Amino acid sequence: MLKKGLLLGMLLASPLTSAEPSGIYLLGEFTYKGTPISKAVLLQDRRVKDLQQCRDFVRYHIRGTERGKNYYRHYIRTQRTGVNIVPRYTCIKTRLKISQWNDHDFYDKVYLFDLRKGQRFTQFEDTNSCWAGIRNDPDKHSGKLFCAKMSQSISPAR
Repeated sequence: MLKKGLLLGMLLASPLTSAEPSGIYLLGEFTYKGTPISKAVLLQDRRVKDLQQCRDFVRYHIRGTERGKNYYRHYIRTQRTGVNIVPRYTCIKTRLKISQWNDHDFYDKVYLFDLRKGQRFTQFEDTNSCWAGIRNDPDKHSGKLFCAKMSQSISPAR
């Protein structure tokens, strides 16, 4: 009996069972059409092991016609008449510590997302400060450089 308990304890402590997060995230940016207002979420699914698997999910299951894989589960709420939300998805790999997303939390954190050369996430006090920081940048309206509100926190990995 002691041997079985010891074996079970060793198995539970092994790297196979204590799966670390993969570091692969689906960055969803949701822009209110005709405005500079964006919200962003960073979603993680432990079943996604590499960037190509994430990209295939975006290509075939979000933009395509295939439905069946249930990775990165999230919903875009239906808005009132006249409001059009434009989603944009990007797969990223990072070692940063990102808090878990909860749709019911307030989107009270403002980040500048710079995905041009690597990845850089800079937190600002408010949206106006963020936009002022990139006002003269030619990429300010691209998918590689944008300001967005988040309910999540991004911090350096420990």
